[in-house]
Amino acid sequence: MAFSNRVRSALTTTVLATAATGFLAGCGSEDEQEQVAYCTNEDGEVVDDDYCDDDYRGGGGLFFLYLGAFRPGLPVGSVLPRGGTRVDPRDTAARQRYGLPGTGKVSAGQRVTGGIGSGTGGSGS
Repeated sequence: MAFSNRVRSALTTTVLATAATGFLAGCGSEDEQEQVAYCTNEDGEVVDDDYCDDDYRGGGGLFFLYLGAFRPGLPVGSVLPRGGTRVDPRDTAARQRYGLPGTGKVSAGQRVTGGIGSGTGGSGS
C-alpha cells in the first residue's frame, strides 16, 4: 500500500507529537514525587511544624516552608542541604504557587505535587 508524502508527513508528525507528550508527562510526575516540604528556621534546620502554620503569630520572617528533593521523615533538628525553595508560610499565594495548601499546617516531609520550582533551587516569597 503506497502513501502520499502528505499522509506520511502527517503520520510522522502525529507519532512524534504523541511520543514527546508521553515523555514530558513522565518527566513531570518524577519531579513532583521528589519534592517534600519541611518547616525550617532561617538556617535550614527542621523545626516543629507549628512554626509554619499560617496562624502562628510569633517570630515573623524567621520560619520558612522549605521545599526540595529531601528525604521524607527527617527529625526536628536536622539541617537540610542547600538547593531547595523557601516559602513564607504566611503567604497564601506563594504556598499555592508551589503546590502547598493555601492555609493551615504543613506536615514535615509532606510530598508536594504540582506547583512551580520542582527540583530546582531558588527563593520563594
